Amino acid sequence: MHDSRRPVRRSAGLRSLLPMLVATAAAGLLVGCNIVVPVAYVLEGPGTIPAAYELRQTSTAVFVDDPTNAFPRTALRSMVGVQITDGLIANKAIPSNLMVDSRDVLALSRALETSNDRVSIERIGRESGVEQVIYVSLDGFALTLDGFTPRPTAVCSVKVLDLAMGSRVFPADDPSGLEVVGQIREVDPVNFQSFAKRRRVEDDLAMRLGRNVGELFYEHERVDLGENLGIR
Repeated sequence: MHDSRRPVRRSAGLRSLLPMLVATAAAGLLVGCNIVVPVAYVLEGPGTIPAAYELRQTSTAVFVDDPTNAFPRTALRSMVGVQITDGLIANKAIPSNLMVDSRDVLALSRALETSNDRVSIERIGRESGVEQVIYVSLDGFALTLDGFTPRPTAVCSVKVLDLAMGSRVFPADDPSGLEVVGQIREVDPVNFQSFAKRRRVEDDLAMRLGRNVGELFYEHERVDLGENLGIR
């Protein structure tokens, strides 16, 4: 298997992506994504979106990585992983008896890693006792795009590794993974005025990102138009 965790990058991530997100927001596009949600909604109308990839029915773990320490709190990694796992189970993408608790996977990765040695996804999967790993690597996490306007946005890349086959099975054509964006379009500025309220916004953003990642693997309702246009 040739896939491995990407090396730590300190200068990339959301800081370089956010200006492009701002520049394309009016057009309804997310740079670097294969997602054009508002336009697709207008052209295709309401309905459901099929799974981008159907997971193999085998032992599975979700591993949320944060190579650039973009999450403001480590607990948000667990929150994203739990949201993905719960969504997969609730939507019958993977039965609960085949899913390993993502919090246990995170704890295992911390136990295996040292400050100078990152552990491969394959080893984390093997040590977790699974044949399939959904690997989520956070690229950026911010509550504002321009420094003052509330627009919580998170960006990650997602790929699925089949350890039994020894290969990446999703996405088939991009070894770096499929980019997924989570964004909360409307946030009351009052929620930025206290530490506790900011933490709640961070929690909501982590949940939104986890939901969007999970929806890659099961049929789901088309995203609400009002949510994407920021009118709700």
